[in-house]
Amino acid sequence: MSDDRYSRQVRFAPIGAQGQARLVGARVAVVGCGALGTAIAEQLCRAGVGFLRLIDRDFVEWSNLQRQSLFSEDDARRAAPKAVAAAERLRAINSTCVIEPLVEDLRAANAERLLSGVALVLDGCDNFPTRHLVNEVCCKLAMPWIYGACVGSYGISAPIIPGQTPCLRCLQDELPGAGETPTCDTAGIIPPAVQMVAAWQVAEALKLLIGDQAAVRRELWASDLWRGTFQRLRLTGWRQAGCPVCGSAATYPLLRAGDDAAVVLCGRDAVQIRRAGIDLAAFAGRLGGALLVANTHLVRWQDGMVTATCFRDGRVIVQGVADASAARTFCDRWLG
Repeated sequence: MSDDRYSRQVRFAPIGAQGQARLVGARVAVVGCGALGTAIAEQLCRAGVGFLRLIDRDFVEWSNLQRQSLFSEDDARRAAPKAVAAAERLRAINSTCVIEPLVEDLRAANAERLLSGVALVLDGCDNFPTRHLVNEVCCKLAMPWIYGACVGSYGISAPIIPGQTPCLRCLQDELPGAGETPTCDTAGIIPPAVQMVAAWQVAEALKLLIGDQAAVRRELWASDLWRGTFQRLRLTGWRQAGCPVCGSAATYPLLRAGDDAAVVLCGRDAVQIRRAGIDLAAFAGRLGGALLVANTHLVRWQDGMVTATCFRDGRVIVQGVADASAARTFCDRWLG
């Protein structure tokens, strides 16, 4: 392989040859492989980060292609799991980067397992409960992570370094209720907002991975590209001594509370139901004309106006319903 691959990055004085060597040996997890997650993962992969763990529970849909940069029409056509499709593309971009795709729903029961063994976590989530769960695990493991979110033309980002900066719970002491905040599905999004936030996140990631903590901004940045506004909030003084996540007597409330069996996916007219694992091949064989897609990762089928996707770990996303009880009834009818 040519020595020129990272030459332009090595010539950047703050990184240099020593910093590039650290990047090659770095291990990073990206939670969520949607718009932000794919942009983040691609930038890290091209920068030469040696190991990337991609965690995502969802599959590629046609509406994703407008902004989720690693996916193709074929991925949407075959309803490929996002983590798997992203890994395939990243391996084609940089064969020296080890990619570990995990088609899993990060939750209280598995969060520590999924986020262990890496040095840094980047936020590509699409909901606040998952972000706050990442925040709790990273604070518990004393591991930095980088918060990011975008919707419409607006984006926001902040690095969270346990013991040095306030954590997400310090900045947001109560989780927003379902439907209280806009999402890409309810308010739309433009691709430049995604790339802007991903750039902020990856820049801070590179600083942390090469060991240049002094250069890491201790600020929250927010910008609206359409309106042309930019804000920065210094995080000094925002850390709360009694914070239940990063305080001296941390209780990690979300980890302690455990998992919900059903989760309403805001803005998608869909509910995720968690059940026991399933033999996908056998189930697909029983669906007959209702079957839409079947592969080693998922089975998708349709019943009237309702479409459902069952994953190997037993999760089922039921689209076309907005009520958890209706989604459970649907799953019971088809899965027993």
